[in-house]
Amino acid sequence: MEAHGVVSGMNVVGISYGGFVGYRMAAQFKERIEKVVLCCTGVCLEEKDMEEGMFKVKSVDEAVSILLPQTPDKMRELMKLSFSKPTQRVPSCFLNDFIHVMCTEYLQERKDLILALHKDRRLSDLPKITQPTLIIWGEHDQIFPLELGQRLKRHLGDNAELVIIKNAGHAINAEKPKKLFKHLKSFLIDPLSRAKPGN
Repeated sequence: MEAHGVVSGMNVVGISYGGFVGYRMAAQFKERIEKVVLCCTGVCLEEKDMEEGMFKVKSVDEAVSILLPQTPDKMRELMKLSFSKPTQRVPSCFLNDFIHVMCTEYLQERKDLILALHKDRRLSDLPKITQPTLIIWGEHDQIFPLELGQRLKRHLGDNAELVIIKNAGHAINAEKPKKLFKHLKSFLIDPLSRAKPGN
């Protein structure tokens, strides 16, 4: 960002794994990042959550096989978990094309990232970010259940607002893009418009 001449006043929006990245950036670069939006991201998950049955999957290996699908059947499983109302009939040829484009490059590195997400993770180790934070969650998220959004809101306290999008799952950007945009605009853009002289 410095190379592009952006040295301050940044906002970060992260969806799912991107939220882990965004949270880390906000914690590390407090003086650079003004606002944070975290969408359906399990930054508050703990290693014990899987063993205690919070997730639909029973192990990290099972999560990897679904989150990085290599067959049409696994892709259908991912769609079923990601959407509140998944499409029922998608031809295997389309799913194979999607897998080829989105799920084959850097496969081992992506597996390693998923495996590292929950290992030794404890809420007590998670720093509290200080920027105003908007947490957006799909009501029926089965990848990172809403309980994690509520836990994140409690962790951040009054500095954060939790918005729950009805009839949406984990893939809120695909399932409810207009609602997501409305909340992003309200949090990130509208305050700037109101602050301009003459408005």
